[in-house]
Amino acid sequence: MRVIIQKYGGKCVEPGGNEHVAAERIMETRDRGDYPVVVVSAMGRELRDPAPVIEQLIARPENWRDVVLAHFYSTAELVRLGREIDLAIAPRELDMLMSCGEIISTVRLAHLLKSRGYATMALSGGQVGLITDGFFGHARVVQTEIRQLLECLDRQAIPFVAGFQGVSPVDHAITTLGEGGSDYTAVCLAYALAHALRSPLQEPIELVGVEIYKEVDGVLTANPANFAGARLDAGSSPRRIAMLTFDELCAMAQYGADVIQAEAARMARRYALPVAVRNFRKPDDPGTVVGPPVAGMPQRLTGIADMPDMTVFSVPESTDRMHRRISELLGQVRVNFQSVPARDGSWKFAVKREKYRHVTELVDEVLRAHDMAPAFEEGRWALVTLVGEGLRDRVDEIGIRIVQLLDAHGMHVEGEIYDTISFSALVHEAQRIEAIIVLHDAFIASEDPSLTAK
Repeated sequence: MRVIIQKYGGKCVEPGGNEHVAAERIMETRDRGDYPVVVVSAMGRELRDPAPVIEQLIARPENWRDVVLAHFYSTAELVRLGREIDLAIAPRELDMLMSCGEIISTVRLAHLLKSRGYATMALSGGQVGLITDGFFGHARVVQTEIRQLLECLDRQAIPFVAGFQGVSPVDHAITTLGEGGSDYTAVCLAYALAHALRSPLQEPIELVGVEIYKEVDGVLTANPANFAGARLDAGSSPRRIAMLTFDELCAMAQYGADVIQAEAARMARRYALPVAVRNFRKPDDPGTVVGPPVAGMPQRLTGIADMPDMTVFSVPESTDRMHRRISELLGQVRVNFQSVPARDGSWKFAVKREKYRHVTELVDEVLRAHDMAPAFEEGRWALVTLVGEGLRDRVDEIGIRIVQLLDAHGMHVEGEIYDTISFSALVHEAQRIEAIIVLHDAFIASEDPSLTAK
């Protein structure tokens, strides 16, 4: 039994057309004899700018219901619905509310395939057997009990699993898996199926891998939204990366690329689970394939990741011991942060903003409870990161070139992070896009042979 985990993002399952395209991909997989396990995200996205929606309604008023549904059941809109009553909604109830978007999308897609003659079963995260550590909002899966999933596959039905959620081990409360958690669901199910115990009389499971379906052609060398309106040569525009190593995927995800959730990327690397990122509209396009390094593969510089609009703080006693203590405390509340050595020898902490938690207030509360007084920097900050196997054993050399290049373009680097295959620069948010374009042009679009090591 060849099993493929297929995760479909929110735009892929929107009503009015996209969900039918996603259904075609699933039917094609089943028709060729493979067994898809479909992980579904909540349909749509947060409605930040109503203007495009209004234009859609004016152009095609008969489609008003599909347009409204595509946004109303997004996770962000569900959260807004709860917080209209009171901003201080309890984490347990917030997780219950946030899980509804995925459940609605999962049932719709399963019902769509059933209406076309396929046997299907819709499962919540708890029903599929994802047991978490009970940390509301950012839970981690600690155990899998996939009996229902295996029974579904043995009946030759297509399982549809609500992503982004599991249940706590004692009271079975719904717990969500953090932003991008449907990726984590997909990778957890891949691991569980690859290690499922089967009797000699049952058909063995062959895990093909995990396919992450999006609107784009795979992983790009940079976020194309950052290049909108910029005057660029054709070669300077972001382009698809055909192949990534697991280390590159993890670095891209860790430093802000909208590729795959960082926890999911680390798990895929830990257990060598094959991953592909593909365009759900292009069945013949392989997208970006992720795996271990291939012998003879050139060690090139792969892409630019960025984390915009970060909160940056320091503490008066900026010692290595204090750095370790703060890192422990931030890790306990599971905020996404980076420790940045500053030019003056002190430590700065850059914390990624979140959709559903106010991280500045959270960090301030946690540290003050341990007699630390964080000093938050004025203004807004960003991390811009160059990633690639070509940095391995050369990160010091190329990091110096990056700082010099940004300085030559009038951009001050406040702090630097040297990692195994990545280099990050902390810059002012106002200079983030310019920094991305400058680095992409110099290190990604460039044909400079000194940037590629065999």
